[in-house]
This record gives sequence, structure tokens and C-alpha cells, in this order.
Amino acid sequence: MIKQILCVIAMVASLSGCQTSPKNTQIVGQVLYKQRIALPADSVIQIQLQDVSLQDVKAEILAEYEISPVTGVTPFEFVIPTEVFKTGHRYAISARITVDDELWFINTQSYPVNITNPQPLTVIVDMIKR
Repeated sequence: MIKQILCVIAMVASLSGCQTSPKNTQIVGQVLYKQRIALPADSVIQIQLQDVSLQDVKAEILAEYEISPVTGVTPFEFVIPTEVFKTGHRYAISARITVDDELWFINTQSYPVNITNPQPLTVIVDMIKR
């Protein structure tokens, strides 16, 4: 009986050594605006994954997604090699919509990304063009 228990313990210990961290981190979500308007055909949405750890410095862009035209809710997905992320750094999603290179919408609050346990995000962009 003791021999069987030791075999089970040895198997569990050897299997736990086989576990590896994922090679990629997947960050998914959607960007939306609350106004009930159709945007022109030349509208462009830009969604970025940024390292926002340093103050008084422009955020480092790790990944970017851009699509045109904008047709309401825009889903996004970033698949980033896990080793890109630095321990102790903070990451966030940034989004903006431009029309004819003029800024119409931008996120006005922070949308942090939990790299160790990423959850789907809903990023709301607010209208600044009047």
C-alpha cells in the first residue's frame, strides 16, 4: 500500500514538472461608442495595447489594431508573446476614432489589462467632436 502511494506521489511530482507557461497571452474585447450615429466611410478606429508604466513619457505601443470604416461595436484581439510583458509593468488598452484624420472619439478613462489573468474588456470611447 505504501509503495502504491509513493508511486502516485512520484507520478504527480513528475507531471507537475511538465507544466509550462503559455507562450502567448491573448487579450480580447470590444470598443464602442454610445451615440446612435452612423460614422462616415472614411472613419478609422485605432486600438492599442500600451505599456503605461512610466509617467511623463509617451506610452510604449506593444500592439495596434486599425480598421476602416467603423460600423458600431468593434471587436479586437491581441495575441502577444508572453515574454514581451515585464514584471511590475502596467498595461492598458487605448482606443480612438478619427474621421478624415480628425479626432472624433477617444477613451477618457483607463482600461487596464491584467496580464496574469486577462479578461474580456469593453472599452467605451467618448465623442469629443461637436
